[in-house]
Amino acid sequence: MLIRRTYKCLRRLYDRLMASYLDGPRCYARRQHGEGYRSPALASFWWLLACGTRFFSLPALFVLPWAGIFLLHSIMLPEARLRQLIVILLALLCCDLLLGWLFRPRLRIKRSLPERACAGQPFVIRYQLQNLRRLPALNLLLDPGLGLQHLHCTQPAAINMLAGKENRNAEAVYSIRRRGKYYIGRCGAQSDFPFVISRHYSGNKTNEHLLVHPKRHKLLELKLPASLKYQRGDLQRVMKVSEAMEFQGCRDFQDGDNPRYIHWQSSAKKGSLVVREFQDEFMSRSALILDNNLKRGARKFSPRRLLAQVWNFFKGEGHLWPEGSVPELEAALSLCASIADFLLQGECLIDLFAAGKQVRRLRLGRGGAALDSLLDCLAQIEPERKPALQELSEELLQEISELGSAIVILLGYDRLRQNFVKKLQNRGVAIKLLVIGSGWELPEEAQLLEAADILAGRVDRI
Repeated sequence: MLIRRTYKCLRRLYDRLMASYLDGPRCYARRQHGEGYRSPALASFWWLLACGTRFFSLPALFVLPWAGIFLLHSIMLPEARLRQLIVILLALLCCDLLLGWLFRPRLRIKRSLPERACAGQPFVIRYQLQNLRRLPALNLLLDPGLGLQHLHCTQPAAINMLAGKENRNAEAVYSIRRRGKYYIGRCGAQSDFPFVISRHYSGNKTNEHLLVHPKRHKLLELKLPASLKYQRGDLQRVMKVSEAMEFQGCRDFQDGDNPRYIHWQSSAKKGSLVVREFQDEFMSRSALILDNNLKRGARKFSPRRLLAQVWNFFKGEGHLWPEGSVPELEAALSLCASIADFLLQGECLIDLFAAGKQVRRLRLGRGGAALDSLLDCLAQIEPERKPALQELSEELLQEISELGSAIVILLGYDRLRQNFVKKLQNRGVAIKLLVIGSGWELPEEAQLLEAADILAGRVDRI
């Protein structure tokens, strides 16, 4: 028993440390991950890069190993002419270390992140700095590692000189290509004064996060499935609705009117009883069902693609490592956001059902806050390895059938998905079926969409 408990404790400790190691250094933005595989080799690369750039600049990291080899050569061969070059390099390094330590920054930094951002759109991060020393802080760069892994910095927050005890504000402009929830665990500034060899850092730990919404494009037309149901004694035929009493006006009191609806101010002015008149308001409500399971084959390694990725990174047009996103899922989320935006601008309410290991259920009203809540939910959806539509319980299926209509967005149309659609149709649900992909045989009422067309904004009528 003691050995088993010890093993379990060590195993939990190992899992916790390994998870922290795979998350990467806190100086980089870390994206919320699902159940996908995370490479220890890639995590090691980011840890080595963070440790190296914490004390030296990237050019210095390339030069210092060669300088060490030349130093060893000059020690073994004192008469070599290379010895003079080594002495000059050592003098530069010593001067850089001494002056950099003398003017090392000691700052109080407050960072303000936006509450939300949109994938592919620039956003601004604001900083408030205070120099705690009497000596100036020189060649400052705020959050130097923030734009390396997931974020792309288009306008860095750089300050040439911050005088002693001075306060100053700064701004940086970033963009993120992929939606998701990002954790930013450190805020700081580095100085590479004077010769851009060594670096001196001042910062503090934070626990901030940033929600990045999926892209959405404006829809010009959306044909909803017709699902008419009788409501309130067959007086009106509408889609399954949420009902409210809307104030219509005032009229004279008649026998049988409810005394609670008497409008006393108007009655006093007119000299006779006046009652308030109400009319039933009907709002249509529809289900929006999202599939996040996609089976894709393993992508083969391509040196040409890797070199192109590195070249784009040095040109400032991409990231140093592929993002590993699933275009079909990103297109489905973008389409879902566009549909929700279109419906909420009209007189339709939405119930979102996102299948997965834990089914995401969101009931929305009207207004901008409802759309923000839906986009927050979509931003955190990750791809599932196993088919997840079967995770919808009978209670949820019954609730969908009571709504009467549903917009179903699928990432394929295999047998499991066909059975799910038939199950909804057997319950009397009118379905608008949208399938993202290619090569699927669909029924006549379904619509096949390409992921590239959705992400490019070429799908505006569905």
